[in-house]
Amino acid sequence: MKKRLTFCALLGLLLMQTACSYKVDVNYEENNPEIVLSENTNLENLRVLELDANHEEGKKVLNIFGEELKDGIYAYDENEHKTYILINSTTKNYSDYSFKYNKEKKILTFTYTTTEGSSTNNKKLFLLESNKKNPYEEIKLLNNGNEDGFIGVYTR
Repeated sequence: MKKRLTFCALLGLLLMQTACSYKVDVNYEENNPEIVLSENTNLENLRVLELDANHEEGKKVLNIFGEELKDGIYAYDENEHKTYILINSTTKNYSDYSFKYNKEKKILTFTYTTTEGSSTNNKKLFLLESNKKNPYEEIKLLNNGNEDGFIGVYTR
């Protein structure tokens, strides 16, 4: 009877360990929590954070894009694990942000809405972070349901 209980306990532990090893997990380097405004999306092996563009670390990233920016979406690939997306808004209002990942096509789609109007040079900064090499091969922009493009893409 003891052998049977021991066998069942060991079998149960093996099954639990196997089940836990197949979970989706992003083992990311923990950011300074003061800079993170929200975690917008947690996709398979990828998470999207909205960062405080006015925080010291956020300003370091903004310096890469430069001072004089047109309205639009910019990208900066820091490395194969981190990509920053910047939305610069002075004459348009950007809203309704969402990210979707098509695993089969390896396309990350960033959907948003723009309307005419002025804002006081509003900047939104997102971080796409993965513990593995970027799981996507392309980032597609959809503005008001229409394909859009990046104003600038920077790499290190």
